[in-house]
Parts: sequence; C-alpha cells; structure tokens
Amino acid sequence: MLSRTLYTTLLYATSPLIFSLLLKTKKGKPPVGNRWKEFVGICPELTNSKKPIWVHAVSVGEVIAATPIINALQQHYPELPLLITTTTSTGAERVEALSGNIEHRYFPADYPCAIKQFIARMQPSLCLIMETELWPNMLTICENKNIPTIVVNARLSEKSQQKYQRFQSLFSAPLQKINHILCQDEDDQHRFKTLGLNPDKLSVTGTVKFDIQFSDDIINQGLLLRQQLGQQRAVIIASSTHKGEDEIVLAAFEKVKLQHANALLILVPRHPERFDDVTALCSEKFPCTLRRSHTRLTDDLSNTDIYVGDSMGEMPILLAASDICFMGGSLIGDKVGGHNLLEPAALSKPCITGPSYYNFADVTAQLLNSNGAAVINNEIELANKINELISQPDTAIEMGLQAKHVVDKNKGALTRIMQKLTDLIDQIIAPTQSK
Repeated sequence: MLSRTLYTTLLYATSPLIFSLLLKTKKGKPPVGNRWKEFVGICPELTNSKKPIWVHAVSVGEVIAATPIINALQQHYPELPLLITTTTSTGAERVEALSGNIEHRYFPADYPCAIKQFIARMQPSLCLIMETELWPNMLTICENKNIPTIVVNARLSEKSQQKYQRFQSLFSAPLQKINHILCQDEDDQHRFKTLGLNPDKLSVTGTVKFDIQFSDDIINQGLLLRQQLGQQRAVIIASSTHKGEDEIVLAAFEKVKLQHANALLILVPRHPERFDDVTALCSEKFPCTLRRSHTRLTDDLSNTDIYVGDSMGEMPILLAASDICFMGGSLIGDKVGGHNLLEPAALSKPCITGPSYYNFADVTAQLLNSNGAAVINNEIELANKINELISQPDTAIEMGLQAKHVVDKNKGALTRIMQKLTDLIDQIIAPTQSK
C-alpha cells in the first residue's frame, strides 16, 4: 500500500529524475530557462493584489480546452485576476498568447513544501483543475488552506480508473477533498463514483471541447493554404501522429498514390522534438516534402507530396485546408489512447481513427454511431478508406456533415459549466474580493 507519506518520501528521493524530466530541453520546445524555480514554488508575486482564480491546465491541449472558460470568467468577473499554471513550456507559450488580466506560472511539483510556498505567494481563492490532473499533496494542502478545488471538463478513462483503484490508499483521502467534479459524460461520472466520490459532488456538464468556434481568420488562412496546395487534388491530414505511427501512415499514403497520384498528405507529428526526424523520414519516401515553417505565402506548393506541419498552434488552419483527417495516437497499441476528433469534426471533415481511442471513447462513439467517423486497424485499411473517400466525394461530404452535426448537438457545456462556477464564485470569492 502506498500511503501519502511514502509517496512524498519517494518524490523527494527521486527529485533529480523528476527535475531532469521537467527541465530537459527538447528540440522544438521553448526552454524553461531561469523559471525552473517555479517548479519548487519559488515564483514572482502577481502584479494584481487581488486573490486570483487559479486555473491549472497541464499542457497545450488543456489550455485550449480551458480557453473558453477563461474568456467567460473574464467576462463575468473582469475585476478578478486569473492565474494559469501549466507543467510544460509549450503550454506556457499558449497561455502567453491569451489576452486579459492573466498571468502564467509553472505548476510546482507535488512536494508539500513547494505547494505551500506556491500558495503562500499566489494566494489563490479557488482552484479549477482542467480534465484530470489530480495530485495528492496539492489537493490535501488546498483543503487545509481553505481553497476550494473543482475539476472541470473532467474525464476518467477505464485505464485511469484502474490506476486510481490500484493506488487507492494514496488517492482515496485526497479525492474526497475535491469540492466538485464537472464530468464530461455519464461514464466519467460513474467511474468517479466507483472511486468512492460522493454523488453530490459529481455533475455531468458535457465537454467544453464541443463548444468549438473557429474565427473567420483561421478559416480564411486554411482556404489560402488550400489554394497554395492545389484545389484540384485530394488533401489528407494525419494529425498528432506518434513515433511508430508515421511509418504506417506513409505506407498507407504510398498505396493511396497508386490510385490518386496527385494526392497530398499533411503530416503533423504530436511532439515538436520529432519534427526533424519525421521530415527526414518523409523525404526518404517522398522527395517532394516541405515543412510549413520553411514555406511562404507566395510559394507554389502544388507539386508537393508531403507537407509537414511543424508549427505550433496552427492545427485548425491545417485541418481547414484538408479534405480527410486521420487522427494519430490510435494505431500504436494502447500506449496513447487516441486524440480528440472534435476539431476536424467541427470543420466538417470525415474522420478516421485507429482502434485505440479510449481517451476519447464517448466522443468517438458518437461520431461512429452517426457515420461521421470510421475505424481502421492497419495501413491497408487506412489506404482503402482514404481511397474510398477520395473516389466517392459525396460520401466524404456526408460523413463530414454528420461529424459536424455531432458537434453542434452537444454544444452548451460551457453554459452549464459557467452556471456551476459562477454559483461558487458568487458564494465564496466575490464577497472576499469586494472587502
């Protein structure tokens, strides 16, 4: 049995390893630099003297999901500062692009001394945890300091549920200290109940990721890129691919090219440190390979076979320029569990995924049931599905429309989430801020 005392002891004992991972410089990722002290709770005080609402979002994906909530909080409470924490530097970069009364700090490692020092310096009035980033010491100390904690847009896969059950002696008490959990769907709610959470602390609000809105500027940039790539050709995007998956995608694309010689593949690796290696791999098979970061708006890309998406934060633009989307992280066993199909679905793109999508089981199931997505198991099935959709454009269009319909009918989570949050803020935070 792993108690919190033993867990904390192991944390301190493995500090060199933890910090080597946190501070390791990777290709394509901005360095942490002299901000490393923030990981032990030593961080600059906030410029606004009022107690902030603390929003913790681990990395880029969570920051994107949190952005509508952040914007809504600023509209409801323009006088309250927002403190956004991330664990990764790419997440920090995404936060820096946000506007308003917002400041970023790195999330301290779960050492009691670091968490206490961070809270003493930041003085948060409430902590909103995006999705399921639950740390035993952090939850315990927040309760001891009378800082309410709410998990927002919470999801709990079967695999994660089993992990928490395996370490029940460690997580049981800290989980009870959470004030409320806003679950994405009823399956998530049920899994939290099996961990012993009080049903009164659980609500189903849907996933805020359905409340997707793309600006006209993003759509127009996508259309402009499509003109560069060529209007009279099929454009397939392989989004968020992982190591070992690029080879499968490229092998499938070779088969596609046998039937559709002018087809183009946009390949977007999940991790920036892999951009160089993936580009080299693509160039071996397809000499006409270009990187987005190496091209200009005036370049003619109509003869390109592979276009490597190596720029951060531009996935919607690349999706908007495409006809068909394959979502990565789903063809390499159960190591990853897939990625979110909602962005291509919101752009009316027919979606293809591998068999491993447990991290987004509910969303993917809805898309499959509506014929807005398809599951393939290997490179041959991937090639066949892409060829089918290219050869039958009406089928591809209808599939994309069905995917968009799933997104539209699930909108509204943001409204439900904000109703819950504003109730708590009005009861606990607003009175103290006005004194």
